[in-house]
Amino acid sequence: MASLAAGLVRLLVLCLLATASLSARAELRFHWQDAFSTEEKAELTAWVTETQEALESLVGTPPFDVHIFFHRIDGAREPVPWAHTERSHRQGVNFHVDPRFPMEDFRDDWTAPHELSHLVLPYLGSKHAWFAEGFASYMQYQVMGAMGVLSAAEVAQSYERKLQRAEQNYGYPERPFAQAAKRLRAEGKYPVMYWGGAAYFLSVSEELDHGEGPGLIDTVTHYLSCCRQNEESLDTLLAELDQLSASDVFVRNLQHFQSVPGFPAFVHLF
Repeated sequence: MASLAAGLVRLLVLCLLATASLSARAELRFHWQDAFSTEEKAELTAWVTETQEALESLVGTPPFDVHIFFHRIDGAREPVPWAHTERSHRQGVNFHVDPRFPMEDFRDDWTAPHELSHLVLPYLGSKHAWFAEGFASYMQYQVMGAMGVLSAAEVAQSYERKLQRAEQNYGYPERPFAQAAKRLRAEGKYPVMYWGGAAYFLSVSEELDHGEGPGLIDTVTHYLSCCRQNEESLDTLLAELDQLSASDVFVRNLQHFQSVPGFPAFVHLF
């Protein structure tokens, strides 16, 4: 209990310092890379704004402006056929969209919740893509729940369905998931890599939610406010998250994913 109290005190100090250092509220900055009508711009702006506000309702406001780049793709089969993050001196997302789709189709799409969630954590390099994609995959349904697009039951069902499908397509029963992730990516088995990574965060969330300290979302909230501007390795990030959660859950689960063969166990999480 003493270590927990000390960790929470340090957490409070870090958050107060971070809050004091922000001179202004971070904002969304919209950039139109192709021609869009005034009505299309208004609808697309409202869609991303709603999604970002739902994300911020969970983990708080990032300590930087978020730049949104819109690219037009006419004749697509879905509202957002492609998106990717901007990880340079600017933090943001490139959305390739077909604005002919109704806004309800955009709200029902997981892409914006997924890509915006990436920006909550620093870029960790391609070697740890499974971890980054796992976090964004975990968060996408949390955000869609906050938006009212999915109910709590539908969020849980979505996780379970995705994990079951990923487990069925995992072809390396003798390899720990963290070791197999690079091969999965090279083979184009992105959903398997994404949802195996999401299993890490579901496991962490399960442990923290039954512990004495803050849960996963609260821990990430504290990290975003105190430490997000740091340039970090995965090991440093996990050490900070463990300190903020007054636990060893983050590092211990990584060691499990690096050493236990097969697709991560998840049935007990539901």
